[in-house]
Amino acid sequence: MRVSGFGREYAGSKISEVLGICIVDQEGCIAFANASLLALWGYDLSEVVGVPVTRLWLSPEEGQDCIDLALSTGQWTGTVAARRRDATSFSSRIALSTVRDPGTADVWLLLSCIEAGVERGASVASYPDSGLEAAVAAMPARFMDPAAIDPAIDDSLEDLGRACEACRVYLALFNGPRTHLGATHEWCRTGQVPLRGELRTLLKGDPPGWAVRVLDGETVIVDGGSGRPDRVERELLERHGATAALMIPLRLHGAVVGFVGCDLDSGGARFGGDDVALLSAAVHIIAGALDRKQSEYVFRESEGLYQVVLDAITDTVTVVDTHLTVLLANDAFIAWCEDLGLETDVVGKDLFTVVPFLPPATRQLYERVVRTGRPLTSERSLSSGDRKMVLREMRIPIIEHGEVARVVTVGRDVTAQKELEDLKSKAYSQIERNMEQFALLADHIRNPLQAIMGRAELLDDAETREKIRLQVQRINGIIDQLDERWGESRKLSTFWRKYS
Repeated sequence: MRVSGFGREYAGSKISEVLGICIVDQEGCIAFANASLLALWGYDLSEVVGVPVTRLWLSPEEGQDCIDLALSTGQWTGTVAARRRDATSFSSRIALSTVRDPGTADVWLLLSCIEAGVERGASVASYPDSGLEAAVAAMPARFMDPAAIDPAIDDSLEDLGRACEACRVYLALFNGPRTHLGATHEWCRTGQVPLRGELRTLLKGDPPGWAVRVLDGETVIVDGGSGRPDRVERELLERHGATAALMIPLRLHGAVVGFVGCDLDSGGARFGGDDVALLSAAVHIIAGALDRKQSEYVFRESEGLYQVVLDAITDTVTVVDTHLTVLLANDAFIAWCEDLGLETDVVGKDLFTVVPFLPPATRQLYERVVRTGRPLTSERSLSSGDRKMVLREMRIPIIEHGEVARVVTVGRDVTAQKELEDLKSKAYSQIERNMEQFALLADHIRNPLQAIMGRAELLDDAETREKIRLQVQRINGIIDQLDERWGESRKLSTFWRKYS
């Protein structure tokens, strides 16, 4: 359930309104927190790094619930009861958004404090930021639509550049052999010469030192702070019209394919540790978006063929990514949605938005498939309005680069089959009860016959006595035949139950 859209949260506000920000690793522990957030909560950075982020909540259980919502929907915004270091509490409006590391597929979280108010006693001050924290926090919402990734990168680079007072921020990618480098996206301040579209040749045998370090996955800073720049580094700064340059590697599937560069041109300007950490988080967000777009492109290259095959299947078939976004659906699934009065434009939407009556256990089934990489079959009852149905589904993982990238779900509505099985079961049970009652009835008939026969033996009229004896024998013979048929029916009933 999405409480509110992260993008809408920022739509009517200035990005400088973010009061604090922290980055949470895949284990749920704080990896970084800026000075403003630390001041709000009353901690030093050394006291929170490596600590579960739920410590920031008054109730850790409530914190875990918020995190679970963010992990399941991609983003969450709401007001929580926060707990300071001195155990006092205050209300805080926070936004959580997920960031996927394309190198390891780990999911990190970005926590932004939007508003803070007094709840118990102590006052809460506002700590102005440079805006870099807010610029990073606003990025995930831009990358929700893979079709708009290019303008999203351009807007994000501009926000990052203005926030850290840079003269240029750009995304540069290496070619396959790593012999050329070109800027694909760029923001530069007025008066700077754009580098976008230029292709720079890197000497294959003797590439620049900074390029080798970037390709090795190292964040490179060229500013003279650690010694006088060498000739190649000075040429880089002169070419960019900068006094300091920062290059943060960008990885896809674990390999460095480029970097995000940031240039400063003011005298004595340096990159601080907090700025580098936040810009690294921004690079992760961009890399994750590029990774998703690349995966969807590869998948959709064969989409036409997949669609023809899937539409020939009478069972419902859907393909979702690990965020449960519908990538593909066959005609049978669309027809099923239409029959239930659901939306039929399903591709690109969250599965739980498309089928809102799915129970929470469904998400756990998908998470299990993604976690284990094994197919999983399930059968469950669902309700949509007044209609009840039974679905039998098989979830099959699609594995890429050693990780589950998508899940194919084949579903079948077995409601009619289950109803027929229930009717059969009830019918068999009723037949068995009837046969048991019939067996008792036969015994109940035999007992009076013995009494009648005994009474007849006392009669003096031999002719009458013989007539009664013959009729009793006749009735006993009929009952014996019924007993024989009862035994055969019993065997037939057992056979039906076993093989029908």
